[in-house]
Amino acid sequence: MFEYFENRVLCVHGGWLVDSGIISMENYRNITRRKQVNILQKGGNGRKALIEFNTMRTDIKNKVIEIAGDPYAKVTTISFIDYIEQDHKAYEFFKNYTLDSGEALPEKNIKEYCTNANILNAINTIYQNKAMQRKALAGAKLNVWQKIAEVVSELPKHTYPHTLPTNHRRLKDKLNQYLNDGYSVLIHKNFCSKNAEKINEEAGRWIFARWCDRVQKCTSFNQLLREYNQEAQERGWKELKTEQSLINYLSPLEYLWYGYRYGELKAKEKFTYHHKTALPSMRDSLWYSDGTKLNFYYQDENGKTATMQVYEVMDAYSEVFLGYHISKTEDYQAQYHAYKMAMKTAGVKPYQISFDNQGGHKKLESGNFLNKISHLAIKTQPYNGKSKTIESAFGRFQQQYLAQYWFFTGQNITAKKVSSRQNSEMIGANIHNLPTLSEIMSIYTKCREQWNSAPHPKTGVSRLEMYYNSENPDTPQVSPLQMVDFFWIEREKQVTCTSGGITFKEKNVQFDYMVYNGDRTPDLEWLNENINKKFTIKFDPDDMSLIMLYEKTPLGLRLVKEAETKVVLHRAKQEQEEFEAGYFKTVGDKLKEIRIANRDKVEEILEQEGRRNADYGLNEPALAGIESSRAKKQKTAIGTYQKKVSEAVLLDENGDVDIYNIM
Repeated sequence: MFEYFENRVLCVHGGWLVDSGIISMENYRNITRRKQVNILQKGGNGRKALIEFNTMRTDIKNKVIEIAGDPYAKVTTISFIDYIEQDHKAYEFFKNYTLDSGEALPEKNIKEYCTNANILNAINTIYQNKAMQRKALAGAKLNVWQKIAEVVSELPKHTYPHTLPTNHRRLKDKLNQYLNDGYSVLIHKNFCSKNAEKINEEAGRWIFARWCDRVQKCTSFNQLLREYNQEAQERGWKELKTEQSLINYLSPLEYLWYGYRYGELKAKEKFTYHHKTALPSMRDSLWYSDGTKLNFYYQDENGKTATMQVYEVMDAYSEVFLGYHISKTEDYQAQYHAYKMAMKTAGVKPYQISFDNQGGHKKLESGNFLNKISHLAIKTQPYNGKSKTIESAFGRFQQQYLAQYWFFTGQNITAKKVSSRQNSEMIGANIHNLPTLSEIMSIYTKCREQWNSAPHPKTGVSRLEMYYNSENPDTPQVSPLQMVDFFWIEREKQVTCTSGGITFKEKNVQFDYMVYNGDRTPDLEWLNENINKKFTIKFDPDDMSLIMLYEKTPLGLRLVKEAETKVVLHRAKQEQEEFEAGYFKTVGDKLKEIRIANRDKVEEILEQEGRRNADYGLNEPALAGIESSRAKKQKTAIGTYQKKVSEAVLLDENGDVDIYNIM
């Protein structure tokens, strides 16, 4: 009559309410139709309707207690861990939190703080309900807070990487503080504090202006350090010990000073966004996994006979093949893709996965991947096929489905049945008629579907029906956030941001990305300030349309931005779509605004320090292609000058050019 839904919500069987005479069938229909109670599971097909106990009217609850007694004492005991749930609001808070330094929290700390919030939420839920205390804390006779602290301290750190106090008094104080002040109390007060060499605002302005001086040029950081320390003695600034302090100060501002040192056109080439253009012309209790030969011959691109490997993940209960990957070798990438497909098919995190210690499992283990995607990850006993149910199942799969095809390679060399061997004569006579790789992949997919839809040998019910009609309360649903955590790959080499955005090659294929605004125009301000910076990339190998950019910090990776596949525009107007001309203009206008803003920012600093060109009696060059008024004040624009140089005629056989007559 009573049952916990998903091990956390106390429910009453709807049919029992009617059968016991507590309410009539008509009344039951009315309150359910009007949604006066919360129905967590509808009845039918062997299932019982589950009504949330706490949503029923007081008179109905009193009758239930009068007839059946205390419902909380009649259901199965559940553990503290069952109350720990993902707090998505906590994740959003910490993900978007900005430190005093202007930086975001590193990923490692976000995970720690979210885990602390999840556990504190569970503690609060249990502490507020005496019946839940009896179940989650196994009827503890100790002081409740002593028991809670004991349970929290025993949580496995690899699954729950929390930093909550183990002393029961401090833990209670932490909960009260958390309930009063919210998520922010979980962030360490001294986070990211560092004792760095300080450069005050006035000194910083002098350094920047001296480095930008185009008349009395500063040729090196060594020279800049000497001159700075002389200026520091006169102005009472703190002297600097090494050039690195100057480099650290100026590097983030390179987009501003680069043009003043090397020319604005050079800065435009380096920092201006470049469009990517095309030339003119187009998818649980125990999972087993194992890799083996895909038992089909095929004809490769050179016309030779070849075979492939397949890695399969199978549910031991139903024998359903959940996920697979076909590749030339059994490596960690094949295992990764097979597990990813299996988890997408299942939609849950398995309780246990069992695997051998061959192939790429060692690499997946070293990265803690197998422990992340399951509660338990256990190696099977080596050289013992009976310890892996998947080998038996795959043997039957080969015999019943793969062996139907004439290009079947046969099972392994220990197979004794004649039907388990290949027909060498047939294959030898039809080498050039072998299917292609894509054809055998399609045929293999069809064979898997037939296997999953066929009756299970013990129940006579189809494997898929067995799987989907079964429930496991200890395997929680996998959220989209967990899928990102489990299956996005961190690229080993960092990528440098350039004026073209983020570009890198993966398996010899080039990928181009850009950080975009909400209207799909490039975030040029971000690009302008991040050119030359190195980022760590995380991506989903099955969907390369979106990547995450991370910055390495002493405390781990910090998420910076999301980047999307770069927009491709046509060069030829004949092939341009309607939006492209306006897109070019919008981006071009924004680029001009940024160039002007950068120039004006530098000019303001130079003016304050008396280091403009005008302060030396010289003209200020115009921004090429933007400022026609300045260009008129000069005798000839740089573009015109460059054109004339390219067309100049040699005066004599020595190669001399009449430079003075070009202008």
